[in-house]
Amino acid sequence: MDIDHLTEITANELTAAQYFHGHKCPAMPQGLRAGHLAMDFLSVKRARGGSELQAIVEIGDHHFSGCFADGVQYATGCTFGKGNITKRGLGKFALTLIDPAAGRAVRVTAKYERMKMCLEMPFFEQRRQGIPPYALDPAVVDPLIDDVVNRQWRDMFEVQTFNHYPVEPARESFEAVECAECKEMVVLPYARELEEQRYCAVCYQARVFRGQASGI
Repeated sequence: MDIDHLTEITANELTAAQYFHGHKCPAMPQGLRAGHLAMDFLSVKRARGGSELQAIVEIGDHHFSGCFADGVQYATGCTFGKGNITKRGLGKFALTLIDPAAGRAVRVTAKYERMKMCLEMPFFEQRRQGIPPYALDPAVVDPLIDDVVNRQWRDMFEVQTFNHYPVEPARESFEAVECAECKEMVVLPYARELEEQRYCAVCYQARVFRGQASGI
């Protein structure tokens, strides 16, 4: 593969991904590029269902650049609804994209020096002050986005490839039962059984708690 000529982010895709994400920022397009880069290295297309690709993002919660994950979802088609993306709370800016059929994977990580440089830019200075990204002056946001979209990928990312990656096959469940307590539907693998009745996890825990309390 000629890795100097990979998928480019078009203006239409960037606009659509920003609409999906909700605002303009540099981290979402960074994830967009990481997703495309990983797909290009694997020579795979965007996932249509939940079994074609699996993604692992290593972001955490409530920290700068967590928006990276939305770019990954938009690019790869690995989404929480399909169940083919996992979030590992490591506070890193990394994506592992897995091709289960081939047993191959690619890990794309943001380079430390570039991320450090970005943190010193006006965008993040104003974000530290509590200004939401959608309230920032476009003159502060747009140049950073343009740089993320157009910079040579080697300046931004490190890439590791794995030819024998352990894959756990994902299986969809099409069976569900009615919870004996709340009467809501619960997918069968999540139902818990007690005294020959099936309950959702919440009602099961409540009944177990009531039983323990009454025995005190």
